[in-house]
Amino acid sequence: MAANGMHDWSLLKLAVDWPAEQVQLDMRSPDGPRVLVARKLKSLVVPNENPWGPSISINGATGPALAETGLNRLTIEMQSGDLIEIVAAQFQTPEG
Repeated sequence: MAANGMHDWSLLKLAVDWPAEQVQLDMRSPDGPRVLVARKLKSLVVPNENPWGPSISINGATGPALAETGLNRLTIEMQSGDLIEIVAAQFQTPEG
């Protein structure tokens, strides 16, 4: 996924399925709904501090990229200034 592949998309919902070890992000792009799923979830950091002010819009994303641990890392920068970080074995990324 390109660094700005999700620029100006809206993050609508983030849901963790603990027993299934996965997280799903429901988003809206200019072309319609998009879903990202991370499987075999190892770490999820979701701050909601809004240092730049409240926003549901995504500024950009980096990854998923292979980390030194052998897992994949995706970082999503929100237009609020918060950084969402997901570390998982597999990602099903949205197209578009």
